[in-house]
Amino acid sequence: MASPHRTKPYTELTSLTNGPPRYLDQRAFVERVLAELGQGTSLFKVKSPTKMLERTFYLDMKNMCVYYDGSKKKNRDTSVRISKIREVREGEKDFSKKLKDLEKNLCFVIILGSTQRALYMMAEKQQTRDKWVRGLRYAIQIDQLAEQRNETDRNIRDAFNMADKNGDGSLDFDEVLKLLKTLNADVKKKYAREMFDAADTNKNGKGNNSVLDREEFVNFYHRLTKRVEVEEVFLRFSRGKGFMTLKDILTFLREGQKMKNVTDEDGRNVLDQFEPDKGLKMREHMSADAFRKLITSERQQLFNPAHKLIYQDMTRPMTDYFIDSSHNTYLAKDQLRGPSQVEMYIQALVKGCRCVESEDQLKGPSKVEMYIEALQKGCRCVELDCWDGSDGEPVIYHGHTLTSKIKFEDVIKAVNNYAFESSAYPVTLSLENHCSIEQQEVMAQMMNSILGDKIWRPQADMIHIPSPEELKNKIVIKGKKLSKAAEEEHNDDVSDEDEAAEVPTNSEGDNTDGDGHNTTSSTNNNNNNHTGTQERRKSQSSESKKIKLDRQLSLITTMKSVGLKTVENNPEPVSNFTVISIGESKTEKMIHSSPNNLNTITHHRIVRTYPSGTRTDSSNYNPVPMWNHGCQIVALNYQTPGEAMQLNHGRFLDNGRTGYVLKPDFLLSDEHFGLVTGAKDRGVCKNLKITIISGFQIPKPNDSEKGEVIDPFVKVELYGVAADANEFKTKVIENNGFNPRWYETCMFQVTVPELAMVRFTVIDQDRARDDFIGYYCLPVMSIQEGFRHFPLFDQHGAPFKQSLIFTHVTLTDA
Repeated sequence: MASPHRTKPYTELTSLTNGPPRYLDQRAFVERVLAELGQGTSLFKVKSPTKMLERTFYLDMKNMCVYYDGSKKKNRDTSVRISKIREVREGEKDFSKKLKDLEKNLCFVIILGSTQRALYMMAEKQQTRDKWVRGLRYAIQIDQLAEQRNETDRNIRDAFNMADKNGDGSLDFDEVLKLLKTLNADVKKKYAREMFDAADTNKNGKGNNSVLDREEFVNFYHRLTKRVEVEEVFLRFSRGKGFMTLKDILTFLREGQKMKNVTDEDGRNVLDQFEPDKGLKMREHMSADAFRKLITSERQQLFNPAHKLIYQDMTRPMTDYFIDSSHNTYLAKDQLRGPSQVEMYIQALVKGCRCVESEDQLKGPSKVEMYIEALQKGCRCVELDCWDGSDGEPVIYHGHTLTSKIKFEDVIKAVNNYAFESSAYPVTLSLENHCSIEQQEVMAQMMNSILGDKIWRPQADMIHIPSPEELKNKIVIKGKKLSKAAEEEHNDDVSDEDEAAEVPTNSEGDNTDGDGHNTTSSTNNNNNNHTGTQERRKSQSSESKKIKLDRQLSLITTMKSVGLKTVENNPEPVSNFTVISIGESKTEKMIHSSPNNLNTITHHRIVRTYPSGTRTDSSNYNPVPMWNHGCQIVALNYQTPGEAMQLNHGRFLDNGRTGYVLKPDFLLSDEHFGLVTGAKDRGVCKNLKITIISGFQIPKPNDSEKGEVIDPFVKVELYGVAADANEFKTKVIENNGFNPRWYETCMFQVTVPELAMVRFTVIDQDRARDDFIGYYCLPVMSIQEGFRHFPLFDQHGAPFKQSLIFTHVTLTDA
């Protein structure tokens, strides 16, 4: 992360010497206690306050019983089955006369069965007493789970019999996969295959013909779905019964998951949805298997499901929102050699991008498909870099470079087909116009013909900035406009503030004042002085700063591009709906030298930022500082995976993935903007506490089938204002990608939670180089507290099936 204010995070690691953690039974602690009790400890059987018999007692977890030796009477039963124990009670909570005048903190009572027969015990030390109470209670839970598992096993056997169509008592691998889906236990095929082969103990088949019989399948199912860490949560909230009552479910939702306004009916709905056993459901009981399905369900994940819906006010001016935006949308690869693709426009729009640009850089292939991809990802602003075509029809490519060309008409058709597939909210076409008057006229004709009524055409007397709600299902054209007088009569000259033309020949800085690629980059620069770039600069340096603009094109252009110098010279908006494009390095200079001025500009105008023109590899800048200062359109190279696009993905998961996220109120106010710069003290901060518990079915890097078993660790990063930047890494779990368990906790103080985001990265430690596996990113204010899973996405933003990270999270006032 780029923040100079990074501090070492506070890390809370649970210690066995302090006992188990508050909300998780740490397995190592329990196993240590059980091992000690299994070796035997001295206890007193209390017959009366004056008669006590010292015996050595053992807890036998293998045979699930408690037994003692030392009795001198023959034929006396010296063991008690765990299944017969109904309750273990501390002496302080018992009022029997047998414990009168004894130190009750040394005593405990074992209540047997429905007869209420009791065994009264006393230890020499309270620590020994407490270990017996904990150990016996744990044994009771395990025994009851086994009993409940028998009921589950019966259901699994019934499902097996239904799947065994030919009645031969066996299922092959394909039949097993189908049955797993029926049982809602969908897992990755390669993991299922490994477990299947291990479960096939009879080896009745050979190779691909191997099969599982009924009992082998039962064992296979339990091995495949076993989650020790989830069972620990279940044991805690089931209170030792082996099943959860309706009351337990409600307690889990209210206390474990911090959910508010949970009703009894909500609990019953959970039972209806997740408990398949009709008998348990009638008794309002939930099994451990059903609980596993509940806790891994989508509504119980880390991201707040309410934020998957449109919950923000969409009637505010467009200037009040962050807008998902793509830069050089048409590029499939880098700006030197990548193809330009219409598909990239479509994918950007469908995925939520609300502003799309068109411009390639040097030799990159241009493809219509890149527009499709951007649209599919939700992009709401796409870029079109338009040049004269040799056949009289305009084309899109990175001018004065060797990148391939795509037809302007094909891109407009792609936009027409895919603009509103992912979101109904407006899409902006950001035009970089390098065309002659004749081909500008063709551009206008094509857009009018293909897009028709989708083009936003405001009333002439409109004086307010429109809202996303007003512009639903509309396409906004951004670019240069003629003056009103010229627009009514003829074509005319306008200033030419071409992004690419303003790439400097050295690192003097970004002096752009219009729609231009900025000049220098802060991170990940490709500083190669490519010949094409040099020639381009030479040719453009001598060009006029004026271009002819077609009247028809100006008429449909409703978001007017103006330069930063224009704004600085005229503080009051010269148009109702204007956008200022500022390059990366110029924006960074303003953030450091005049942050308040930058934010003030965004109050009444849209500010669009874009990557430096020196990023010929299509790398990206960190978008967070731009968002922090109110910039609405932070354009990114959608074709380049990495940290920036992962943050963009997380930012626009919010508000129903519309591509529009309402800015915090303090970004709309000069008075309160000091929260961002640190000039104003917020007062109340937030403490974000995250425990990384475990992972499930973590893939190999690049989802490869080959290679060694991974050694995963998790990196947690906090992004936001400079004071909040922080990170934490878990330990490495060697040779375990199927179910690694970390149980590590970090705590971050968040001063401005409205702007803060958390990025989780799962990495495979390697001696040569650590390998990226997957990520998840979300806004802090979209986090659900409690025991939560989150999915993993690959480097391109596609989800891995079944891969999960299990966490416990709290977000409280500091």
